[in-house]
Amino acid sequence: AMTTSGPPSQSEPSPLSAIDWRDGTPYASRFDDLYFSADDPCGEVQHTFLNGTDFETLCQKPKLTVAETGFGTGLNFLEAWAVWESTASPGSTLDFVSVEAFPMPRADLARAHATFPQHASRAAALQHQWPGALPGAHRLTFATGRVRLLLLIGDVAQQFQQHQFQADAWFLDGFAPAKNPDMWRPEVFDHIARLSAPGARLATFSAAGIVKHGLRTVGFQVEKRPGFGRKRHCLSARLSQAPKQGPVSDPWYVLPPPVPKQARMAVIGDGIAGCAMVHALRLAGRDPIHIGGMNSRDYAASRLPRAVISPKLVRGDQPFPVFWRQAFLDAIRVLDGLDGLDGDIWKGPRGVLMPAGSDTLKDQQDQLLQYLNWPLDDLRPVLADEASDLLGRPCPGGLYVPKAGTIDPQALCRALTPPPTLRADITRIARHEDQWRLSDTNGDTVCRADTVILACGPGAVPLLPDLQDGFGLRIGSGQLFTADSQAQQGCAVMADGYVTAIEPDGRLTAGSTMQGMQSLGPVPIDPAQTTALQQRLGTLLPSIEDKTLTPWTGLRCDTVAHLPLCGPVQDITAFEGLYGGLRQGKPPSRMDPAHYLPGLYTLTGLGSRGFQAAFLLADHLTALLDGRISPLPAATADALLPCRFQIRLLRKG
Repeated sequence: AMTTSGPPSQSEPSPLSAIDWRDGTPYASRFDDLYFSADDPCGEVQHTFLNGTDFETLCQKPKLTVAETGFGTGLNFLEAWAVWESTASPGSTLDFVSVEAFPMPRADLARAHATFPQHASRAAALQHQWPGALPGAHRLTFATGRVRLLLLIGDVAQQFQQHQFQADAWFLDGFAPAKNPDMWRPEVFDHIARLSAPGARLATFSAAGIVKHGLRTVGFQVEKRPGFGRKRHCLSARLSQAPKQGPVSDPWYVLPPPVPKQARMAVIGDGIAGCAMVHALRLAGRDPIHIGGMNSRDYAASRLPRAVISPKLVRGDQPFPVFWRQAFLDAIRVLDGLDGLDGDIWKGPRGVLMPAGSDTLKDQQDQLLQYLNWPLDDLRPVLADEASDLLGRPCPGGLYVPKAGTIDPQALCRALTPPPTLRADITRIARHEDQWRLSDTNGDTVCRADTVILACGPGAVPLLPDLQDGFGLRIGSGQLFTADSQAQQGCAVMADGYVTAIEPDGRLTAGSTMQGMQSLGPVPIDPAQTTALQQRLGTLLPSIEDKTLTPWTGLRCDTVAHLPLCGPVQDITAFEGLYGGLRQGKPPSRMDPAHYLPGLYTLTGLGSRGFQAAFLLADHLTALLDGRISPLPAATADALLPCRFQIRLLRKG
């Protein structure tokens, strides 16, 4: 049976994903089958899948969604992208979703792609972002955001069950049913129908009886076509009845429709959330008004000198661990892409050490390694000797994350977007004549907009509607310091606090303290906090020159559930009326769909890991605004909705 586990390393494939090569063609020993026809692989894709779904006609759609079973070498994706690129109109988009249980090591992928020189630049872009055997959902973006590939690594039914989309076309390209029956189970066909747009087209190389029967059972009209080359037949199909709906979700998960491209949109905030949001919107062809604060510059967390990008690793498949794992891997891909432009985002040696300072922690790390089963290129155990070499000073063994590291937050924000369009402290937003009016401290109107996104960290708290217990948001402060060290260059370390990578000039940043509820405004420096931080870090902090020590303070904003807020903001009065029955235990299934405030969204509460959460959240929110596929599993997206705290209050009664 398929598993979501993968090879221990992309450089050394295990038998699980072993690729053999037969006369220059990749062969999967597990399934005793070739990845593509040795004769004319591109011709076969064009005949079977593109002609079989009338793909060129589908490319006229302004938003085209294609889904696939069996990514393999990615040839179907590369061919579809090439045809779409040459036929689609400017401003249109392609979302391609593909599931793969046994992803190829990158070296084999590159070798396979060498067979298709006409796809050289597209293939190189795919290889560069290739996640390898990391389980779960991976968002890969191409063609300045117009083409998005959502790669789902794992069992086909499990992965499709977690996601929500409507495919206009399907390519069924798993290995043949006789060799890989898991790919053609009845539940897989059920998911295909549920995830299809009305009238969806479908094509597959297999004309086996089990495939025809499976498709007809879920509502497809199936037609046999001549096969390509030595294959006698292939199939094409069209969904002829209304798509099967999954289980009805709670009514507050029925979100507002997409926002028209011509809508006037404003993003408040120029920290990492605001910059990531503006960047994502501009990639999507929108031109938002970007408003940066004035006073907030005195306390904004995104102005800290350095930040460590290090994963929040927790076992489990609930939204919390799933979101933070996906956010970390997504951030690495984004940061590597942006850093390639001018090379000043990553600082000092890459990699983050997580020392196991006790037997209990060592046991937890062992269990985590076993549970995650990430490739060694992404997470591996290290003994004390290697840990000390990587750090440049004595350190117990633990876990090492090679692709994590230290970034320059200001360089990152500059790479994402130019300075804000407007500088003003927005202290009030109000609906006026079908638009939002944004006012400053003097009550003067700064601008009007159809749609407003609050992405201003703690500054979102006073701008959100007034709700008892708020939106679960908490404003806290943190203190850290920079200093010069005599230590040689070493990677970053994350334990009870962190020390960034030591840069070539010996500079380092160490953090961070956490203080409870704060009001908006500058945070005074507390020398006692610096001393306590130095003591807490102990020997992980190298000796520093005291006269160079410079403390820094700022505010951070998180939620009581440690998951950000991302999505439309509800009309709290309407919610009270619609869902007040929850207090008496009435079933949500009998309640009406939600009322959201027209055109108000938020992206805030990112906590202490904003520099890795912002990109995935901004893409998700942009997808909601555009009516494109979210990169997030549905349960994770629901767990980020701002209305969740009001629903929780109503349920508590």
